[in-house]
Amino acid sequence: MEKLKRRIAIIGSGLRGLTAAYEIDKAIREQNLPFEYVLLEERAGVGGMIHTIEMDGYAIDVGASAFDSRRADISDFLQGLGLEEERQFSIGGKLVLFDGNAVIEDTMPTYHGMPLFLHDIWQAGGLTLDAKLRAFMNGLFLSKNLHENPEYSTDNFLEFRLGREVVDYMAEPYYPDNVYGSMELLPVKLFDENLVTIYGKTHIGKQKREHLLRYADGSGQEYTFRKGLAALTGRLAERLEGHIYLNQKVKSVGRLPEELLLVELNGRESMRVGSVVVTTNPQESLGFLESFTREIAFPKAQSTSVGTAFFKLDKKTVKNLPDGQGYVIPRRSSFHSTKIVVLNRKWPLFEHAEHYYVLVEFGRRLEETLIELADDLVMDIIKHELKEMLDLTAEPLQATFYRWEKAVPHFSLQQRQEMLDEGYQVCAAYAKNGIFVGGNGITGYGMENAIKEGKRLADETIRYMKNLEEHANP
Repeated sequence: MEKLKRRIAIIGSGLRGLTAAYEIDKAIREQNLPFEYVLLEERAGVGGMIHTIEMDGYAIDVGASAFDSRRADISDFLQGLGLEEERQFSIGGKLVLFDGNAVIEDTMPTYHGMPLFLHDIWQAGGLTLDAKLRAFMNGLFLSKNLHENPEYSTDNFLEFRLGREVVDYMAEPYYPDNVYGSMELLPVKLFDENLVTIYGKTHIGKQKREHLLRYADGSGQEYTFRKGLAALTGRLAERLEGHIYLNQKVKSVGRLPEELLLVELNGRESMRVGSVVVTTNPQESLGFLESFTREIAFPKAQSTSVGTAFFKLDKKTVKNLPDGQGYVIPRRSSFHSTKIVVLNRKWPLFEHAEHYYVLVEFGRRLEETLIELADDLVMDIIKHELKEMLDLTAEPLQATFYRWEKAVPHFSLQQRQEMLDEGYQVCAAYAKNGIFVGGNGITGYGMENAIKEGKRLADETIRYMKNLEEHANP
């Protein structure tokens, strides 16, 4: 019985689950702890939304695509895995706005498409004079600190600081849901804390110019690995060899006497454990935690499906190559695509490739129609949009797409207010039962957040297991 209490089950082998398992493994080895762990994955492989394919000797990420060096610093984590020297940083400037009719290229320093310095608003292409004047006056005279109030979303904050037109045409296209969540549903400190540093003061841009320029869009701000992001998940999986169990769908997690938990798998097997770490999508987690959710209500999320289309193009057929890495497309356009990236313009390893390799992202909150169509219809729509933007004179040499159903969960702003409240007891109540709940969207989005949350879940689990061990051996 004591051996069963010392077992930890980690559910889900996306980046969060792999990180949590890696940190638990490290704590067991470094502290000589008597615990053991298993990592349970429903699918036939690890990685979640990290999916790297190989084409003509190049590693191409068709799911999650890159880390942003302006977000959480994970260099120590990568160094521990021996991956810091494997990074390749982006080149080719920044993404350019395509509004559905024309390319709008701004030469001023920007942060996610927005002017980094207040006086540059006058140079912003595509904005009306009224919008520029409103943004300038708001930034110059208004001092209300909306970022301190969780009742205000990031959308509210940016509209108050820079105006509606700036938000719709300059900010929103540069913040994909699968990386940041929805700016309409997240308070700014949870969405992107850098916005507080840059736009949270009354006089935008009064800080030292050199300091703010570190945030500017452009070359070097994103990075991946020479062998793609699968190099990261693969390295983590190597460290966890012997502890990963694939094709293991968790059906339910229940409570047993003597502080044990029962994890039922595939409807036929089960295992008893001392604690469970949950890193799957919140909607999926609610299904197998049903016996607990009746007692401890966890907020239900509405999820968005997203997709990526990959194209290999003959260089001779492309007549309108973007000056930067590619294009972003605002919601207020007739296009379904949200971002188009020409990998030859973004990553050094692709610069001299014989063909162009292009990724097209699609899928936004409240816009599920495209994702739900048949494969051939989706591809026809995306190819038509790609042809218009790049002015293609022939069909792609190769085209395929990948979709992630209900992959991006969204909580309402009111739910977020409750979840961020210091008195919020839901996670604490689960932890008392030996269940540590994480997953995309719980505390944030993106790969940097996944690593941060995986570490937190591991720390909390090890502390709980140590307490169990102390009570068992007073």
